[in-house]
Amino acid sequence: MFEVRHLKGRTYYFEAFTNVGIYRLDSKRVVLIDSCDHKRMAKAVNNYLKSENLTVDTIINTHCHVDHICGNKDFYEKYGCRILSTEKEKPFIAQPDLEGTFYFAGIDTDKTRNPFFMVEPSVIDTLTEENLPEGLGIIKLPGHGFDMIGVRTPDDVVFVADSILSEKTWTEFKVPFFHDVNKSIETLKMLKEIKAELFVPSHNEPLEDIRALAGLNISKLEELKEAVYGLCNGVGFDEMFTAFLNQLSLKIRTEKYVSYSVMLKNILQALVEDERIKALIEDNKFLYFRK
Repeated sequence: MFEVRHLKGRTYYFEAFTNVGIYRLDSKRVVLIDSCDHKRMAKAVNNYLKSENLTVDTIINTHCHVDHICGNKDFYEKYGCRILSTEKEKPFIAQPDLEGTFYFAGIDTDKTRNPFFMVEPSVIDTLTEENLPEGLGIIKLPGHGFDMIGVRTPDDVVFVADSILSEKTWTEFKVPFFHDVNKSIETLKMLKEIKAELFVPSHNEPLEDIRALAGLNISKLEELKEAVYGLCNGVGFDEMFTAFLNQLSLKIRTEKYVSYSVMLKNILQALVEDERIKALIEDNKFLYFRK
């Protein structure tokens, strides 16, 4: 943990809480796939680069979540590197506090504990075919983020970001975040069909075969959908939210309120898309019912 490991050819990764991909363009320049979950992790990556006489040419942010962009500013200031991401992810990386405001649907009243306000803004450009570093390929991975991507290196190593989570992550968090639950399930089904020499999730060790872990993630998301479906018996959101937390033995904390509440809404939206539930307004109450 917390060290650079060689994968294949010119492809490496920094093993940490959030893995960082490292692809050597040549003997002097590298591309980073994400930029660490904490400044001290970015410092460790930088120490490795210094020991190898390497500089950062480009950072590709797979998506805007804070544990993937914490090192952006430090690397930019040191190397003057390009930082690239998709059009939808870009504004939230340029101004990370926007994401907190987006999910709160207003101004957060506890900024001191909200990680969105602890990351510095980045100077970032939209990723295009023209500015993508030579040899790298992009894979669309919708679901977890607004417009998350994965990266395939010429060594046939695919970095799949947060499209797939470890069993440990599911055990610890129980309700990890997915922006669009149904799209996440479709992405996981797609990943089961992709061929590559190695797959590197952001929160799991590299895998030669990703199918079993993808299947686990699909099952976990379907289980969450079934849990919420069972609660749709004519109750409003607040009552359902409390029942949802109690059912999963989760304790509410200020910094987790947004993640849990937004995830519940995203699961409800998935069930609406499946045409399994409906929402009705009765006496100024927004209530959910099973169909």
